[in-house]
Amino acid sequence: MNERELTYVRTIAEEHSISAAARKLFIAQPSLSQSLHRVESSLGTKLFFRTKSGLQPTEAGKKYLQMANQVLKLYDDLRNELKDADELKTGTVTFGITRLLGRMLLPKVLPAFCAAYPNIKLNIVEGNSKELDRALTACEIGFAVMHRLPGNVNNHIDYSILWEDPFVVTVGPNSPLIDKAVETNLHQYPYIDIHDLAGQPLLTVPYGQRIRQVLDLVFLQARVRPNILLETRDYTTAQRMAARGLGYTIGPQSYTQISRVDEEARFLSLDSSLNATWHLCIATFRNGSLSRADEVLASHFKDAIERTVVA
Repeated sequence: MNERELTYVRTIAEEHSISAAARKLFIAQPSLSQSLHRVESSLGTKLFFRTKSGLQPTEAGKKYLQMANQVLKLYDDLRNELKDADELKTGTVTFGITRLLGRMLLPKVLPAFCAAYPNIKLNIVEGNSKELDRALTACEIGFAVMHRLPGNVNNHIDYSILWEDPFVVTVGPNSPLIDKAVETNLHQYPYIDIHDLAGQPLLTVPYGQRIRQVLDLVFLQARVRPNILLETRDYTTAQRMAARGLGYTIGPQSYTQISRVDEEARFLSLDSSLNATWHLCIATFRNGSLSRADEVLASHFKDAIERTVVA
């Protein structure tokens, strides 16, 4: 049973004639007769009987037509819904974003998107990158705006890398590290040797968060044992305390835009060979597909990142 067969049977009932129905459907009469015969054979009963006024549905035919009308109405409703969704007249987008990126990007993206597509409902899932990885593989979200560590590959997720986000050291204006840093043409900020950080109090995020994963790898590679003074789940909190002189912290350069650290905060660059960086990306489930609304919202995030973070 398919949409075509349902339409054929309904048209025969409306026209009370196979020949008239064939003309209306623009098909040959023998083809329509064969199609009706296949339906009746599969059901094991006749759907029509002949009268002086033409073909009339049997009791089985009446039940079939009732079902046919319901199913064809569902087909029409589905087509209209999909068309509206494709034209962004309706639909729902469920996406993920890390909390700090949300603080940075959502105010830049959502007002314009919602003004352009007021009938699209948005569901936002906030979490760290590990949580968003799980939500993607579980198909709980369509895409995620998140970070990926260099060389960190999930075979079930595709990462569209938008920007490489280097890590910087944040210190207060009176930090002894400032005197040890040197200006170079190769670094955006004064360069500090990672070995000079040994012994200085480090403010950082807990073990398991991706910022911490980057730091642990960097210190391990440099064979430096960091002196961790305290841990906080919110990196911007660590950055503000570092700016007030409590110690130093290391984190993404892009986060300096949202942490609102004191104007007196100082930033230092690390050696690029340490690979202290991560990638800002749009992540999607490899075997999944994005709706038209998903694609448009994801493009809004890409544009916002190009205008703000990269600049």
